[in-house]
Amino acid sequence: MVAEDNFIVAIVLGSSKITAVAGRKQPDGTIQVLAYAEENSETFILRGRINNVTKMKQCLINMKEKLEKTLKKTISHAYVGIGGMGMHTVANTVIRQFGEKTVISEEIVDNMLQDNKASASNDRFIYEVVPQEFKIGTQTQIDPVGIPTDCLEGRYLNIIANGNLREDIDSCFRGALLKIAGLPISVLTLSDVILSESEKRSGCVFVDMGSETTSVAVFKNNVLRHFAVIPLGSANVNRDLSSLQIEDSEAEELKLQYGAALYEGSLDDKSPVKLKDGRQVKFEEFAGLVETRMEEIILNVYHQIELSKYDKSQLIGGIIVTGGAANMKNIEKAFETHTHFEKMRFVTKGGLRTPIHSNSADFNKDGIYNTALAIIDKAEFNCCGGGLGEDSQENIPSETPNEVEKSPIEATATAASAANEPEEQAEVREEPKAKKQKAGVFRNFFKGFIDKMTDLVSEEDNTKSRKDA
Repeated sequence: MVAEDNFIVAIVLGSSKITAVAGRKQPDGTIQVLAYAEENSETFILRGRINNVTKMKQCLINMKEKLEKTLKKTISHAYVGIGGMGMHTVANTVIRQFGEKTVISEEIVDNMLQDNKASASNDRFIYEVVPQEFKIGTQTQIDPVGIPTDCLEGRYLNIIANGNLREDIDSCFRGALLKIAGLPISVLTLSDVILSESEKRSGCVFVDMGSETTSVAVFKNNVLRHFAVIPLGSANVNRDLSSLQIEDSEAEELKLQYGAALYEGSLDDKSPVKLKDGRQVKFEEFAGLVETRMEEIILNVYHQIELSKYDKSQLIGGIIVTGGAANMKNIEKAFETHTHFEKMRFVTKGGLRTPIHSNSADFNKDGIYNTALAIIDKAEFNCCGGGLGEDSQENIPSETPNEVEKSPIEATATAASAANEPEEQAEVREEPKAKKQKAGVFRNFFKGFIDKMTDLVSEEDNTKSRKDA
């Protein structure tokens, strides 16, 4: 196959934008960007979930046409980066009693993995399985194959979400005549190309601060230990500022100009914030709206760290933050204040360890294509459908919604059923204990919301975190 007919396409579903990149991995490990596109998604994706299938389908058709026009090739497949509210990890244990000393084989380990894949309820979908460790007697092993024992205990971390998320994605991509090559979880794939081996090994927290959601992943000994998607993001700050009776676009401008995750010193002597209609708002009131929401987001990040059962003494790599909200003024100071972590790193532009080559000097200057590039870096499947105008059946997806061709990146994703999930979810949804401090008019404005964040990462939490969220 000629090089021109071999490329990978990654499409990332975000709450503010959908981004797509077609790229080719070179022998030296670099990624050559061949085409890219972006579309606003605020009107049909909310907190990482598709809420308007028709608009989503048309967006995919538009992006596919843009990429194909540049590539001069058709696209038959695409990797789809996903996330979204309600996605979280559930721990599961599988035990094998042998009755006598048995040498553990690959077959035994594989069968235990299959049993684990049957550990979610019928309305859930396991998007990825992360083996944690195997317990043999009083010892733990990463690889138990070859060890004799009469009992083997396997511990797994299943990343799950509502099955409707998968069904909606399948429907939209079928409508756009695209087969799904894989469904990598965006934030975990991104962490692979941003975090160093030493950070993952020594323990760290990876935080992706998006528009509608904030994703938190905790790593220790090179293994994912906890993951959750919080339904709060930078767009919530804009909505809070809209309480000043201003449009979202003006709220965004004011946030960028005056916003800070933490304000230091007295605000009394600050000049009022001037609005476009001539009104003025006390700086203290404006600052309170921004700071309170950012505090809430960071406190919920810290709550997820607590749920991981690891603390800063065990997470030596510290906190690594990326995403749009990571650009906010004093964000590092706010994380230090609310999480008590001293070591942290902020990746606001670029930051990928994989070299990227593009013919456009402006490509990815703001980092919006980082996740798509990370997916391409990990993917293998050729997404080319042939030359433009060629009649290829490869371009026509299967009529069966869930018959998705699985790639190595999605090899562990599977649907399943079991009974022990509710107990695990209850802990993930545990109410965070937000601190009450800095009493004032803007604190009272949000009274009753910060302390009542039950079901924060659950499927049912569409409105409970903040009535205007």
